[in-house]
This record gives sequence, structure tokens and C-alpha cells, in this order.
Amino acid sequence: MGFRRKGRQLCAAPCRTGKAMPEQNTAFRRFQGVSFGKNVQILGLANVAIGQGSAIGDDTWINVCDRDDRLRLVIGQRVLVGRQSMISAGGELEIGDFCLFAPRVFVSDADHVVDNISRPYSEQGFTRGKVVVEENCWLGINTVITGSITVGRGCVVAANAVVTRDVPPFSVVAGVPAVILKMFNPATNTWEHVRTPEDSERIAAARTVHGLPSREEYRFILHRTSKVGHLSPLLVGSGQCL
Repeated sequence: MGFRRKGRQLCAAPCRTGKAMPEQNTAFRRFQGVSFGKNVQILGLANVAIGQGSAIGDDTWINVCDRDDRLRLVIGQRVLVGRQSMISAGGELEIGDFCLFAPRVFVSDADHVVDNISRPYSEQGFTRGKVVVEENCWLGINTVITGSITVGRGCVVAANAVVTRDVPPFSVVAGVPAVILKMFNPATNTWEHVRTPEDSERIAAARTVHGLPSREEYRFILHRTSKVGHLSPLLVGSGQCL
């Protein structure tokens, strides 16, 4: 399923401070209402959408490998992408509203093809996957999200974790490769440790009975409870001091 432009606000009034760097002027014009730090590079500008109120930190690289006429990389509303992060789309990549990325986060659905050892890997093309990081996920410093996977809404990914498989909504993961440490139990309304397969099965059963909000429901809840219209431009860096 392709991305849709309708039904979601992707632009608003500007919310930035300071003088724009020359290389950022194009991004500022295209993504009104988004704050950019210094040295932000966007390759495949026409294939990228960034939602209103979001903030992209210093030295971030946003890349689309296949620069065609499709919208391939979508960053939602009020998303913070921390400094020195990299987001790279080969097929389709989506980051939901209110996601929070620490510095040096890597998210990509693409990889280099290495089938022929007699040719440079850089010349063999790339794989095309699909990565979805759903709404309100918190990715710690140096985390890696890679492959063709979905990180469910409300998840927390610990620092230095490498996520290579789907993560259920409202889970805490850590490690290399990442494993589930906690899951939210709607029956008790608390985060509970997952130490054994039985723990996971018990919480999954409780989720079946009591239910969790869908993506649309959760997005509505977040927008209803949020008190911040846009993230502060100070969060992106840009040499700003207080």
C-alpha cells in the first residue's frame, strides 16, 4: 500500500529561529513548519514528506535511494529526529506522529546487494523493503532499525539496540539483536517484565481480552492530549545557546 497525502497535514506556518544556512533554503521552503539544525542533508527531496511541528537535528542525513515520482519517506507530525541521525528509504519508510529519536539513530529499509563477490558491492544496487515506526516511539541513542519491519506504536527501544524483526505495540526492547524486556498489560494498566515465554503469552492474552488502541485511535488520543503545537527550534541545535 502506498502512502497517502490526503487526510494529514504536512505543512504549516514556519517555526524556526536564526538565519538559514544556504543549503537549507530549499528544505525550508518545501517543509514549512519544520525546524532544521545545521548541515541537514535531504537527498530525494521530492520523495520526502515531513509533518508540521517536527524538528530535524544538526548533521542529520535523510536519503531516498529510488528517486522516482512516488512519496517514499514520510516523517509525521511533531517528530524529533536527534542530531547526527540517518534515515534512508529504499522502498517505503514511515515514521509516525510524536516519535522521539535520540542522537545517532539509524533507520533504513535498504541494504547493499552483495551477490557477486567479483564486483564492487557499491555497484550492485540495493534492496527495497518497508519500515514503519508507528506513533509515539522513543528510540534511544545509537539505536538501529533495519530490514523490512514494523516497530509498533508506543514502543521504547533502548540505547544501542539493533532491531531486525517486528516489535509488538507498547513494548520495551533492548540488545543486539533486540529482544522484548517489557510489555504494557491493559488488564493491569502497567508495564510488566517479560522474562519467560509464559509472561509474553499471558500479556498477549490480556491484550486480546482488553484490547489496545489501533493506530488511528492512538493517533487521535495523542493529538487530543498533546499540549505542544510544534517542537521548539532549540531542540535541533543550529548553534543556539541559552
